[in-house]
Formats: sequence, structure tokens, C-alpha cells
Amino acid sequence: MSESCSNALTYLGMVILTLGSALTLIAAIGVVKLPTLLQRQHAATKPQLTGFILTCLGLVAIRQTWSWLTVVLLAIVLQTLTAPIGAHLIGRTAKQRGEIKDAGETVYRHLHLPVPGKDAPTVTRDR
Repeated sequence: MSESCSNALTYLGMVILTLGSALTLIAAIGVVKLPTLLQRQHAATKPQLTGFILTCLGLVAIRQTWSWLTVVLLAIVLQTLTAPIGAHLIGRTAKQRGEIKDAGETVYRHLHLPVPGKDAPTVTRDR
């Protein structure tokens, strides 16, 4: 790889690394500052995972070796698999403890659908 291409990738990696770090910082602030459990849970998974991926890709662009690419891809895959599972477990536990009231009802009402267990479906028969 030429020297100018290597320098360009290094600078691009620095920009991507900075963006990823900023996004991870914003996610951490959201976890501390947001008022409800579901909002904090969202801040802990969505922007944090995107920030982690950008940070890892920035490291690969700076280092420019296959060994870094392999380690980073493994880390991204593992983080992508485990973050939603952890968020689901936190949400399920909070729902079971009664900390979340009517979590799914709002979505059903917004979509104008009958709420399972609350709204009786209307059955019409054509004769």
C-alpha cells in the first residue's frame, strides 16, 4: 500500500474513532440522565453499540493489519449478539417486578390494534 493511501486511512481512522467515542459518550450520558428505565435501556444499547462499532472500525483503519481486523470483527459480532439479549433481560426483569406499567399497550394503541388480554376481539360472521 502506498504511503499516501496509508496516511489517508490513518486520518480517516482517527475521524471514525473520534465519532465512535463521541457516540459512546453520548450513550453513557443518556444512561445517567434519562428518566425512565426503558429510555436508559435504549441509550445503553443502540447508540452504544453503534459507537463501539465505529470505534473498532477506526482502530482497524489506523492499524491496517489483518490481526486487528480479525480481533475487531470478533468483538463486533460478540457485542452485536449480546447487547440485545442483555437489554431484553433487563426489560423483562423490570416488567416482572412491576417497574414498567403497560409497556406494550402503548404500542398497540398507537397502531390501532386490540391489546392482547385487555380488548376483546370483535368476531363477525358473514351468513
